[in-house]
Amino acid sequence: MTAMLAGAGRRRHFDDGATIQQQGDEGDGFWLVVSGRVVVCRFAETGDVTVFAVLGPGDLFGELAYFAQVPRQVDAVAEGNVELSWIGAALVDRLLADEPAFAQWLLRSLAHQLRTALDRVDRDRRLSAHARLARVLSDIAVRDGPAITATQQDLADLVGVSRVTTGQALARFAESGLIERGYGRITLCDPVGLEALAAGL
Repeated sequence: MTAMLAGAGRRRHFDDGATIQQQGDEGDGFWLVVSGRVVVCRFAETGDVTVFAVLGPGDLFGELAYFAQVPRQVDAVAEGNVELSWIGAALVDRLLADEPAFAQWLLRSLAHQLRTALDRVDRDRRLSAHARLARVLSDIAVRDGPAITATQQDLADLVGVSRVTTGQALARFAESGLIERGYGRITLCDPVGLEALAAGL
């Protein structure tokens, strides 16, 4: 389905740091990530940023605002060079009418986003910073595999803690044999153990 959408939509390229959408923009379609990574976040007037997700190839964003017919609720920024496919209203209508599998795939995507949002609310309320970081690493690995490309600052933003706290947690994970650290890369060595930590066990 992602290959079909990538071919059917209108391709756009964004350079590193480019703003793809801003909170308050019209929700007149949505995007499929073809290559690269997109940071979905919200910028405050104070300059603070809350990161909700770092998306990769095959992920959608913007569809919630489109189907709810509300303005964009978040900002989206390119991390590195990014290629996206724009899925506009006319294409959505055609796919919903002609491709039953599209509707099922779209519902799975929306359900996954809802689950991720609920998990984040729950873990932010009850889990330690170490457990929240373990949860984020596990979630990324489910999508991207055990070799995760992410900086310490990326992870700190996702978890909502300082870079220092993130570094301390990663060092502890490495000492325990849960992960191996490299430059801009983290490899999960013990996914089961990391899942247990993420669950607060």
